[in-house]
Amino acid sequence: MIKNLKTLRESTELTQKEFAASLGLSLSTYNGYEIGAREPKSGVTIDYLMGYSPDPHSTSDGKDKGFSTVSPEALKIAKRFDTLDEWGKDVIDTILAKEAARCTAQKTRAARQNTEESREMGAESALYYFPMYDSPMSAGTGLLAGQEPPKTTPLVKEPPHDASYIAPVSGDSMEPTYSDGDLLFIQATPEIEVGQVGVFFMNGQQWVKELGRGRLISHNRAYAPIPMTEDIVCQGLVLGVCDESYFP
Repeated sequence: MIKNLKTLRESTELTQKEFAASLGLSLSTYNGYEIGAREPKSGVTIDYLMGYSPDPHSTSDGKDKGFSTVSPEALKIAKRFDTLDEWGKDVIDTILAKEAARCTAQKTRAARQNTEESREMGAESALYYFPMYDSPMSAGTGLLAGQEPPKTTPLVKEPPHDASYIAPVSGDSMEPTYSDGDLLFIQATPEIEVGQVGVFFMNGQQWVKELGRGRLISHNRAYAPIPMTEDIVCQGLVLGVCDESYFP
């Protein structure tokens, strides 16, 4: 285990101090684990500290997929990300936003196919399993874009055909069209028409706004239009509200 821990750290190109910080440990505590001078408290395993096992007293056997992991590749990318200037970080954020939308759309298509196959086999009571994000998108003054993956939620009604995922909206700038707390059906797409309401990634934030010519428009007249910046990325088209009738 000691050898594996050191090998893992070196594969991320992180120093002991940087790696310890990523685990929420002091340098002295981590160093003790790596050289074998001490064991985690109460027999807690390194796999548990790294997030590879949900059980603090055992190593991961690969059977439990319900816990969060941070791969060595992700840690290596994080270290390089911290060396970038603001422009470089914006570029990476933009790419991540687009790729996250693409991957979510792929998972949605797979979930739809599984549901359709279940119904064809006679499972009339089968639910629609659909990706849903917990972090809200702003219909106000802007929110930092969330990085957590979507969870899968059951629906009792079929979602709009082109919908890719569900996400909540925060703020009142899109009232009366969309209200604070509404859950929105969103189609992942890199382009929408002027006059349509979409989800946009700009300046490290996500927005729910109507697309104007060179600006993002709020439906609440108390909010002024927001000029677009060069880093703006369209993440999707808002299709409508996912109301209570969709949930079990």
